[in-house]
Amino acid sequence: MKPRTGVEFTQLQVINQKRVEAITGWIKAQSNHEQLTLTIDDMLTRLEFGVKAERFEQAFKELGIALGFASERPDKEWKEGPDNLWCVRAGHYLVVECKSEVDLNRAEINKDESGQMNNACAWFEKYYKGATATKILIIPSNRLSHAAGFVQEVGIMRDKHLRDLRRSVKSFFAEFKAADLANLSEAKIQGLLEAHRLTEDALLSTYAEKVR
Repeated sequence: MKPRTGVEFTQLQVINQKRVEAITGWIKAQSNHEQLTLTIDDMLTRLEFGVKAERFEQAFKELGIALGFASERPDKEWKEGPDNLWCVRAGHYLVVECKSEVDLNRAEINKDESGQMNNACAWFEKYYKGATATKILIIPSNRLSHAAGFVQEVGIMRDKHLRDLRRSVKSFFAEFKAADLANLSEAKIQGLLEAHRLTEDALLSTYAEKVR
């Protein structure tokens, strides 16, 4: 298959190593505790409403990698598809459209925004036949305008969910400030993922709500 760019399309696949191993590798790639903190803080400051789309979407891609997932930006890399795509587990993905520049006081999701989400869903079905996905629209409002609508179930990540996600990520990585970064326990990391609501199931269900 070839997207509109004419480049041969390659599916995003689950990483070969276990998720906790991928997280361990990412943490160890930071030179020291200070660098780990700086990297996380820089990432999270770009995951706020009001941040330009390019910076926000890149930060969301980086977050996926830091959390041990295969992560890419299809719309940027393939010139079509969702803003962000994570492979959360074998055969299941997180499909994300980001509207970080929408005013926090906006009351409704408009027709163009729901249409972009629908296009992202159609792209996923075309290129990932047989796979399943959780679809998320990051936008301040959870109410559809009269002209807008979704063709599939879509969760809405509003400002409160985004803040909760940032807090969870920050507190999770803060746990390693006093740890020996060269000797991290996989069991400890798994326990911390559970404690900070960052397991696969928690990420797919905690940080979004149903549309109204």
